[in-house]
Amino acid sequence: MVFTEKTSDRRSLSSPQTSINNIRPRAVLVRGVTAAFLMCSITVAAEPPQIERLFPPGGQRGTAVESKVTGKPGDGPVQVWSGLGQLAFSFSEKQDTVTITVPDDATPGLHWLRFHNEHGATDLKPFIVGLINEVAETEPNNKPGEAQTVQLPHATVNGVLETSGAVDTFAVSLKAGQTLIVSVLANRDLGSPMDAVLQLLDAAGTVVAQNDDDHGFDPQLAFDAPAEGTYFVRTFAFPSTPNSTIRLAGAATYVYRLTMTTGPVIDHTVPAVVNADNGAKVSVHGWNLAEDQRIFHIPKFQQTAFILSDGLALPASVTAVNHVSVAESSDPQQLQIPSSVTGVIAASGETDTHQFVATKGQKLTFRAQARSMYSLLDPVLKLTAEDGKVLKEADDVSRADLDSAAQVNVPADGIYTVSVTDRFDSGGARFVYVLTCTETTLSFKATLKSNTFVLTADKPLEIPVTIARDKGFAEKIAVAIEGLPEGVTCETMHSEKDGDSAKEVTLKIIGSEAAAAFSDPIRIVCTPEESKPAVTAVSPIQNSTTTTSSVWLTVIAASAEENASTEQNGDAAAKE
Repeated sequence: MVFTEKTSDRRSLSSPQTSINNIRPRAVLVRGVTAAFLMCSITVAAEPPQIERLFPPGGQRGTAVESKVTGKPGDGPVQVWSGLGQLAFSFSEKQDTVTITVPDDATPGLHWLRFHNEHGATDLKPFIVGLINEVAETEPNNKPGEAQTVQLPHATVNGVLETSGAVDTFAVSLKAGQTLIVSVLANRDLGSPMDAVLQLLDAAGTVVAQNDDDHGFDPQLAFDAPAEGTYFVRTFAFPSTPNSTIRLAGAATYVYRLTMTTGPVIDHTVPAVVNADNGAKVSVHGWNLAEDQRIFHIPKFQQTAFILSDGLALPASVTAVNHVSVAESSDPQQLQIPSSVTGVIAASGETDTHQFVATKGQKLTFRAQARSMYSLLDPVLKLTAEDGKVLKEADDVSRADLDSAAQVNVPADGIYTVSVTDRFDSGGARFVYVLTCTETTLSFKATLKSNTFVLTADKPLEIPVTIARDKGFAEKIAVAIEGLPEGVTCETMHSEKDGDSAKEVTLKIIGSEAAAAFSDPIRIVCTPEESKPAVTAVSPIQNSTTTTSSVWLTVIAASAEENASTEQNGDAAAKE
């Protein structure tokens, strides 16, 4: 198995309606006023791209994909920035389609794209690099009798549930004993506003397997075929944001990627996180895995995650940490601080216990990750002293975060126990978790409302930065911008520990007359006065729960604005 590091508007002026008796003088008057108005004051703003999505939204490694562009390309040629810098793009003459070349060694999974021109840029848009052959959904396919045939061992279908009540159906042939994995990618990475449902039907039309939410709102199911024959994979959806209707939903935005495979698929690894500086040996768990795919050695790496890909139908990731990471053992383990342990609540009612040595006054933070890893576990944490006294019990962090976290001030020197169990006393092979224990450190978060900005020559650009401090974090924070071009400046601002600036500061970017045109990412970096590490400001990505630290700045040079205005005014005056 190969590991890959994851790293112009035209406006028309028409004369008002007039009676025949005064048409000539009125026309002359309008012409004179129009010419003067055009020469003196009209500046028609050129448009940046307003691209909403691509379809298909992904492609297999080693192929070239022609994707339809939905939205407006804007004025002038469109360019594409790719977060990993691995893809190549070529637009059609009308800029309504784009050919995306995916190299053989492209990193599998999510690639963020940004479309831009000299006037501005879009928010980030997703494109998925896949590992197996891809096909397009074809209509009609609402019923088993109309089902689109898909050839196994594997394929990814790019489809859309375009109308209300839409159902897409696909036929596959299975042999007795084969395990079929069906997985939908729609809401979580593509941002499709859908809560999909998967069903598997036998030849008689009976539903033999069904799944709703597995990876967030996206379903996945595993099915062991009891007999040889034709089976039907059916998908439909409800809105991801509930409304008053109970009908099946659909829209042009209900875009999905449906993978069907009898090949190897990884569910999780143990450990699920590894020390990036040391690498690790991990055991692999999932479906249809060969013996030589069950243990892998991950070397040292420098990115936030490693992608496991070769020989798989779907990529899997192993997250990086900067401390010790181990797998659970059958006996209670004594954890280092800091460290992470990966475990599985393998049976109903099971509780995993781990021990740690702590000293009086020590402040520790424990976090159990599970649901954020698409585990079936709903983790509950309990911290207990040697005398059996419960120091802290924690369930969901919030309504939006179903993992658990707890902080404790150690009351005395001694050995303490932390336990992990399922909220509903359930268990199984997919009830995996990562328990992390660290020293409690106070910090802060810096956020922006947008990740695209435009600086024009006529006025400064103001960017508000919201500072959310942990309770007790009282350091002064310097907020500055990295990556500005020549001729563009921004004074460093400070978030004081008290007052209005403690919660928000506003950066003011100023362009000089000599500032050249610029269109590239910048970073907003917030550095505490003391020795804590700097924090990069992030902003939400449209239609995504993910945030980005990649802030895009477009600088429209003064000369370009003046030339555009002069040219437009001259053209308008000539017509008059």
